[in-house]
Amino acid sequence: MKKLTATSIMALALAMSAQSASAADYDAQIQQLVVSGIVDSWNGYTFIGNQGGANADVDPDSYFSSGLSGRLSLPLGENLTIQMDGDLEYTDNAFDEDGDDAFDYSGQLGAHLTYRDPGMGAFGAFGAFGAGRGDDQRNDFVAVGGEAQLYLNDLTFYVQAGYLDGYVQDADREDAFHDAVFVRGVARWFMTPDSRLQAQVAYVDGHQDTGDSYEMDIVEWGVRYDMILAGLPVIGDTPVYVGYRGARFDNEGAGPGADDGQYTEHTIMVGTTYAFGGNSMREFDRVGATLDLPNFGRWVASGQSLD
Repeated sequence: MKKLTATSIMALALAMSAQSASAADYDAQIQQLVVSGIVDSWNGYTFIGNQGGANADVDPDSYFSSGLSGRLSLPLGENLTIQMDGDLEYTDNAFDEDGDDAFDYSGQLGAHLTYRDPGMGAFGAFGAFGAGRGDDQRNDFVAVGGEAQLYLNDLTFYVQAGYLDGYVQDADREDAFHDAVFVRGVARWFMTPDSRLQAQVAYVDGHQDTGDSYEMDIVEWGVRYDMILAGLPVIGDTPVYVGYRGARFDNEGAGPGADDGQYTEHTIMVGTTYAFGGNSMREFDRVGATLDLPNFGRWVASGQSLD
């Protein structure tokens, strides 16, 4: 009996030791930053609602939308990373030769320089430039800011704040949303290592119409659910997601009823991703290219629809 007990205790000790070693190896693995990247593609539908004011007349009020983005993260030593972003969003308005008063497309390039501890969080700075077109008018922009992430087991909290300035080349149509400050918050919950529920909200305070410098605010919100469809024929395991994004654009003129307007935008999307670096979504979130940027081009183009 004593021999059996001693043998059982030794076996249990060896099993616990092996489990601890395995956990330690996993912990050590997720502590190491890696070269990583992701490509994200989606298709969806946008519709406009709750229009009001003297100048809100978005036409068409519904259209198909699509988006494509890519991110690449490179470690610069043990804790420092640089990430490069590229984002494109377009609608079927971009192919309408008759002109319209709605969002057409946006594109942007950005970069993040970040200090990152995969066991705790990250902080750093970002910059971006690009353009967005609305009402057949291209609006260029530059944006800079700071950002931070906090990792708590299966939760990630992400906050960004910064400055955005938009402008157009045609001096007679300087209606781009510009001279703005913004703050954005994101929360991610990993229900399993390979499923994620994300919610976000952003607030932007700036101006529209350079000559008169009317006050304009944007509130944007959204949710997204990511999962993996396992064992699909031919293509195998496939990451997919469904999402919703809403935004409220509100321009206040110089006086009651003077050049004011507001409208709400809703976009429903279905997409897929391809990523490398990290053995799961949760691990990729801590060591990979999971910093991102708001659609600045969409924001600056909104001023044209409220001209």
